[in-house]
Amino acid sequence: MTVSLTTTSGDGVVQQQAKRLRRSRALATGLLALAGFSFAATLMIRNPGPALLLLRAVAEAALVGGLADWFAVTALFRRPLGLPIPHTAILPENKERIGEGLARFLDRHFLAPEMLLPELRSLQIANTIATWLARRRNAKTLAGEIAKAVPHLLRAVDDRQISAFLAHALGEQLRSMELGPIAGQLLRILTASGHHEAVLDSVLDYAGDFLARNQGSLLDTVAERRRGWIPRVINRQIAQAMLRAAGELIDDLRKPNGSARQALLARIDEIAGELVASRGSPARSARSVQAILNRPEVRSWLASSWHQLRDLLLHDLESPSPQLRRTIALMIASFGKTLRADAAMCERLDATIEAVVAEALPWRSELIRFVTAVVRRWDPRSFSERIEAAVGADLQYIRMNGTVVGGLVGGTLHLLAMSTQ
Repeated sequence: MTVSLTTTSGDGVVQQQAKRLRRSRALATGLLALAGFSFAATLMIRNPGPALLLLRAVAEAALVGGLADWFAVTALFRRPLGLPIPHTAILPENKERIGEGLARFLDRHFLAPEMLLPELRSLQIANTIATWLARRRNAKTLAGEIAKAVPHLLRAVDDRQISAFLAHALGEQLRSMELGPIAGQLLRILTASGHHEAVLDSVLDYAGDFLARNQGSLLDTVAERRRGWIPRVINRQIAQAMLRAAGELIDDLRKPNGSARQALLARIDEIAGELVASRGSPARSARSVQAILNRPEVRSWLASSWHQLRDLLLHDLESPSPQLRRTIALMIASFGKTLRADAAMCERLDATIEAVVAEALPWRSELIRFVTAVVRRWDPRSFSERIEAAVGADLQYIRMNGTVVGGLVGGTLHLLAMSTQ
């Protein structure tokens, strides 16, 4: 299977190369034609003088040199005059070998660690990127391209696919996580630092204040829901007793040495230890997570959340001055300025990039195989035409030089021969 190299990308460059090749080829062919015409003209003159013989020798040698170099240049890309001459059409006939040689060249002179890593280090990629992003114009341009792409992406995706994907992705993440030990470690961190007591005090303060401010409404609610056989007065007294008990419990929990507070704190420590030591059944955890995600209300919530987010983004991007684009531009510029000002972070990013490249270098053999395979699939004729378009104009100067140098050598030899007579 071969692949044509004809593409729409870079057509302007290809056209310029083709124009330059035609101009150089016409000039080289014109010199060769001039040499041939001069040689033919001198043959038609009888009894030529020394000057005419010199011109004939120059034209003859120029014609030979020009034809020889035309043959050599043409033989690189095709068979001269279509004749099956051995060792011609070198590029299309040896395309696979050229691909392998190109791959070996990349491997030895570009992808070798001792060549690539020092060059990569000298580029200071992080600082270069940061400087580019910090420029407001670049940040606006990049944000504009992102903002233009977002609506197309949002409209191209089926809502049902998004909902199913979110449910599947969330389920996979939850199924693969041991939430118990993580929660236990968080609890241990809170209890070790004493933050859990501050959180408890805040909750108790809120609960006490809530009971004090809403005592009347709470009593009325209890009275409305009383049993018919319980007198209203007794029912209200029961409710008041319950509220007083709740208040007393809150007060006991507020006391640093209160029994209720100490029991609660001890129970929190026990729960943290149990969670850290727990290793739940993955199958049971997976079943419980899947059961939650399969519930219609959960799926409906996921779909509704996606719809709202999508509509909000589309509405903003379709406005005359999208807030999202300005926000993205500010974030990009701010990130660039912050990174540029932090030399230590730039060094860390450069070291990270270098480490990633160093880790990937052992896999460069895959890249070499990829280059070889791609070149092997290219169409030989297109491959030859593209290379000729790229370097053929310069090769035509070989023809010109061969014509001129051949003529000079021929004239020089003719003069030497005349001087020895």
